[in-house]
Amino acid sequence: MSQSCHSLQHFEALFRSHDQLLTRYQAYWQLSPFQQAALPWTNPPLIAALASLNTEQIGRLEQQPQLAVAHFSEHFPGLQTGLDQWVLNPASHNTQATPFWLSNGIKGRKAEQIQAFSQQLQGETLPVLEWCAGKGHLGRLISFHHHLPVTSLEWQQSLCQAGEQLAQQLKLAQQFHHCDVLNSHSQQFLNSQQHVVALHACGELHLQLLRLAAIKKPQRLSLCPCCYHLIKDTHYQALSASAQQSSLSLSKQDLRLAVAQSVTSGQRVQTLRQREIHWRLSYQCLRESISGNANYQALPSVAKHWFSKDAPFKDFALWACQQHQLDLPAHFDQHQYLAQGAQRHHLVRQIELVQHLFRPLMERWLLLDRCLFLAQQGYSVALTELFPFQTSPRNVLIQAQLSSPQLNT
Repeated sequence: MSQSCHSLQHFEALFRSHDQLLTRYQAYWQLSPFQQAALPWTNPPLIAALASLNTEQIGRLEQQPQLAVAHFSEHFPGLQTGLDQWVLNPASHNTQATPFWLSNGIKGRKAEQIQAFSQQLQGETLPVLEWCAGKGHLGRLISFHHHLPVTSLEWQQSLCQAGEQLAQQLKLAQQFHHCDVLNSHSQQFLNSQQHVVALHACGELHLQLLRLAAIKKPQRLSLCPCCYHLIKDTHYQALSASAQQSSLSLSKQDLRLAVAQSVTSGQRVQTLRQREIHWRLSYQCLRESISGNANYQALPSVAKHWFSKDAPFKDFALWACQQHQLDLPAHFDQHQYLAQGAQRHHLVRQIELVQHLFRPLMERWLLLDRCLFLAQQGYSVALTELFPFQTSPRNVLIQAQLSSPQLNT
């Protein structure tokens, strides 16, 4: 168990601090930037500070969140102090040589992530349950390095078959079960003498694990959460008593803030993403002109080749109109709408620059809710930085160990 284990009182104090800041500055983060026609705040000094930034300066602050906080901290008393309260110890790493054939076919960052995760099981003797396993890359590495039996749960039959085949080829003690973990039958795989692991299990998938852990009481849990917004309810249902007492009501859109920033994509991907936002907003201006409806209307996801350098905006506009059952005019001034879209794009980036100041608070609020819930179930809980932010922004590992051993169930 990590040395960064904290008491229930420590987590509660930290949660209250984050909750107070999020509540105090709620108007600055609980909004949809795409639906705004102007800066939505009555705060002249902040508006002046935003107006003074050119596109290049905004881009630099977007890529350096700590610099952005320092730049705007005078407008949000207490924010810098609140962020500085969060200090995580990096996870300890004992180098384990992994043969190339074991990690063959695993992309670089994913390989780094599972290697770092596996190293946290040094000295483990409990059998392992891998939650939402995919092809079982993590479980395979754990079984190989620690000589432990691994049970891997995955809902896609094809991935189970591929993982099972790899485990048999390598003669590893890893078994797969085709299982929808959201189904109540999944609890049959949990028992008290077990270490349950989950790397980047999305939203409802890891919430289900936590709820079942409260019932089945596995001896140990190691969980790296991801995609907090992928939940079944329209609003987040808090787990812990502290979070349930909060006045915050968090929609799926609010939860997206916790995972809003990514620093792992290359320059080409970032350029395409910015062009996509520009074009979507340009189309919004065109749609308003055609329909007379100024309310923002979302479009489905679309392949990124639409936004390549040589792709014409007119083709995208035609596709977008089809999605909204509108007729694209035979002749329209593309340059006019692209110029209007550029202005809106600049506005969205200004709003998001402020909104994202509170991104770390939101993610930590959610992490602390999970920690407090586990502590209430009798677990000793630790938070560690599993790997660098550049490897994955979702880099916080929750480790929980049952304080009092349970009878086998």
